[in-house]
Amino acid sequence: MKALKKIFLCILGISYLVLFFSCETTNSNETVPEGISSVEDSVTGIFSFHVPEVEPEQVVPEVEPVPEQEPEPVEVEPEPEPEIAVEPEPVVPDVEPEPEPEPVIEPEPVQPEPEPEPESFTVSSFVEDLHDVLASGSLEDSLLFFENVPEEYADDFSINYLQAALNVSSGNFSQAAEITEKLAEAEPENTDILMLQAVIEKANGNTKKKQTILKKIIELEPFNTDANTELGDEQMLKKNFKTANTYYLKALSGDANNIDALAGYGQSSYYLNKLTDAEKTFKKMLELDPENAFAWSYLSKLRVEALDYRGALSYIEKAVQYAPEYYDYWIDYGTCLKNLGKYQQAEEAWTKAIELKPGYFLSYVYRGGLYDEQERLEEAVADYLMAAKTNPNYYYAYEALGILYWGLEKWSDARYWFQKIASVYPSNDSYQMIIAVTYYLEGLTKDGKNYVSKTCLKTLDKSSVEYTLMRLFYDNVAPGTAANKIQSETNQNKRGKLLFYLAAYYQCRGNDSIAQKYYIAVTELENPSFFEYRLAEWAVAKYQEM
Repeated sequence: MKALKKIFLCILGISYLVLFFSCETTNSNETVPEGISSVEDSVTGIFSFHVPEVEPEQVVPEVEPVPEQEPEPVEVEPEPEPEIAVEPEPVVPDVEPEPEPEPVIEPEPVQPEPEPEPESFTVSSFVEDLHDVLASGSLEDSLLFFENVPEEYADDFSINYLQAALNVSSGNFSQAAEITEKLAEAEPENTDILMLQAVIEKANGNTKKKQTILKKIIELEPFNTDANTELGDEQMLKKNFKTANTYYLKALSGDANNIDALAGYGQSSYYLNKLTDAEKTFKKMLELDPENAFAWSYLSKLRVEALDYRGALSYIEKAVQYAPEYYDYWIDYGTCLKNLGKYQQAEEAWTKAIELKPGYFLSYVYRGGLYDEQERLEEAVADYLMAAKTNPNYYYAYEALGILYWGLEKWSDARYWFQKIASVYPSNDSYQMIIAVTYYLEGLTKDGKNYVSKTCLKTLDKSSVEYTLMRLFYDNVAPGTAANKIQSETNQNKRGKLLFYLAAYYQCRGNDSIAQKYYIAVTELENPSFFEYRLAEWAVAKYQEM
């Protein structure tokens, strides 16, 4: 049995060698040994030795000489060769303990790629590139871009027109004028060039030249949108709303979707009380431009006309959202908020307007009026002082300051502002009479008499009740006569005003009970329209506090 095992191991070793060399032979395309049709046959032949049941006695004589051959066992189990047989030579081991350093190979110098040849210049490509510059840069950058125009394109009409238009947009009107003059020589009836010239003349303040150019455009193109819109804008400034409305209609005949023409037509329709046309126009504007703040603001005004303050507020909020830096929208926003009783928010809106335009009077008037209604008299005074400072021709501020200083019992300050308004309206009896009263309330009786004699008694109609009252202040005679004349007055507002001065006379004389009676009579009048009513209210409130 030991001999059989030894023989089996020898045969097994030989079979591995045969398999190894047969694989190599196959890979190297060499011929297969005789008697073996293929590698598979050789392997099958080796292992088929064990399949038949052969008596051991028959096998022993044939294999006995094998163990005597010394070279064959050496070839069966060579120690270094199995590893080489298992792993092909090209395969590199996963881990090399100490790889030999690779030789340093100097990189070949990189040859620079040849620059691509520049694309040939075309007007269309220039316009596209110019559009990109405008989108990412400034107007100045876009003007510098014209330096890239080749000399052979220096007289190209389209390029020169674009350059002129950009100069107009940048405010470089002299450069624009030079370019448009050359273009007009080449095409004297080109309405686009003529329109540019009209814009330049408008910017330079040459109204007559501008109108001449616009009329020429209308002769060439009766429904030219830009020219008719500009003519409409002129008429709007003159408050000729009907004429403006006609021009805007002609402009829309040329281009029904022109935003500027739609805005002008809607606005002029609003002022002509064509409210339905105005509303339709502004809604069409929003279809074309949903973020058009102008349209939202006028839809708000239309809602105010309908006394729909909530609807008006929702519209003006949109205008403020899309144009937060526009002053007028904050004024209207504050007004809507005030109408809804949102006084704090209204104050904030008008304060925002003041921040945007601190040198414009209107926001001070609105906020000052709110402070006045809330009896925040000092704050109201501050705002009306700013209104008078920023717009000296806003005379209502003078009257408002006279009234507010009266409420603060600052008689000299009240007199100063009533004198200012009296100088503007010298025939107004109320201003002369209230100035006289301030002297007496301040305790300056002598100065008061002097003013009455030199001003009131010389300018007032001697047959009037006003004259009788001022005579009463001057010589303190026949107060009952003045009271009877006042009671016979049929005009409610005039009677209320005269009762105020009669009450003031008794107050200056120290007869507070009679003064209070007449002040109360003033405040009981309905729908008063004279400023003395407010002064009577303060007097009644003061007497009630005593």
